Amino acid sequence: MANIVVLGAGIAGHTAAAYLQRGLNKNEHKITVISSTPTYQWIPSNIWVGVGQMSTQDVTFPLADVYKKMGVQFHQARGVSIHPEGSADH
Repeated sequence: MANIVVLGAGIAGHTAAAYLQRGLNKNEHKITVISSTPTYQWIPSNIWVGVGQMSTQDVTFPLADVYKKMGVQFHQARGVSIHPEGSADH
């Protein structure tokens, strides 16, 4: 069983998690996404926010709900170090 951790839920992290979720057996592998923010922001639409055609709420959505539907664990946290083998302190 693989325990896959994706750091960040921007375009690359979110795409990686979605791709892995579709390609791996959920019963055999665990995917966890860690993001410092609770929402995803569709950056290409920021131009419309800047000129008043859309609101911030129009271009963001909560990550926890999306990942729950996908069967991917989500934690809002900021990664500061990686210890692949673990330790007594971490």
